[in-house]
Amino acid sequence: MKDTTPAEKEDLRKIHAKIVEQEEIFVKERAKWEAENRCRYNKNEFFINRCRWEAEYKKRHFQSVYEDRRKAVKDVPCFWVTAMYANKIIRKEIAKHDEDALEFLKDIKSCRTDDLKGFQLEFMFDSSNPYFKNEVLTKKYELKDGGECTFLMAVGTEINWYPGKTLTESIEKMTIGSEVVQVAQTCQSFFNFFATKTHRTSLCLDEDADKLKGNIIPLDYAIAVILRDDIIPHAISWFNYDEEAAMDEED
Repeated sequence: MKDTTPAEKEDLRKIHAKIVEQEEIFVKERAKWEAENRCRYNKNEFFINRCRWEAEYKKRHFQSVYEDRRKAVKDVPCFWVTAMYANKIIRKEIAKHDEDALEFLKDIKSCRTDDLKGFQLEFMFDSSNPYFKNEVLTKKYELKDGGECTFLMAVGTEINWYPGKTLTESIEKMTIGSEVVQVAQTCQSFFNFFATKTHRTSLCLDEDADKLKGNIIPLDYAIAVILRDDIIPHAISWFNYDEEAAMDEED
C-alpha cells in the first residue's frame, strides 16, 4: 500500500471486506428478485424495475460503508488517482500534468439518471484545489432512441479553471503574417473526459450487463463504465494493485 500506516492499512482492509461482503449479498438478493419478478414484466419494464430495485437496495446497504471508506481515505495521499492509474485504460488518459490536480480528488460516486436507463458520475474535489473552482465535476450518460440509431448523450461539467491552470489546453506560438500570436490548443488530459458530447451510434443496450454493446464503444463511455463498475466499488483493491505481481500470476 502507498504511504499508509499499519493502522490505516488495517482500517482499509476491514472496509474493503465489508464492501465485498455486501456485494456477495447483493448478488444473491438480485438473483432472488429477478426470479420472483421476471415473469411480471416485459423485457424493458423488467430492466427499469430492476434498476429501480438496485438503486434503492444500494442506497440502503452500501451508502454507509462507502461513507466509512470516504472518511478512511481522506488522509491517504493520492488514494483516488492511484486507484484510477492502476487501470491500464484510464492510465492512458491521465497526462503527467493531471496528476497534481487529481491528488485533490476526495471521492467518486455514481447514481442513476431519472429515467433509470443512464447513469451519472460525481467527482468530489477538495476546496483547496488550486486548478479549478468546481468542488464537484459530473459526467452524465443518457440514452435517447433515434429510430434506426441510438443517441448517447454525454453531458459533462464545464470546468471553471483558475487563470493559467487550464490542463486541457496548451499555449503555442504561431506566426500569422508578420505577427507572432499565442494560440490555445487542446492537449491530452484526463479532464477532457468532462466534455459534453453526443454520440450517434448503432450500439444497443445490453440490459443484463447494464451497458452498451457493439463493435465500437466511445472511449469516454468505456471509461465511465469502468469507473462505475470497477473503480468505485473496488477502489481499495485498485489502490493496492501490484501490476507486476498480477502479470506474474497471469504468466
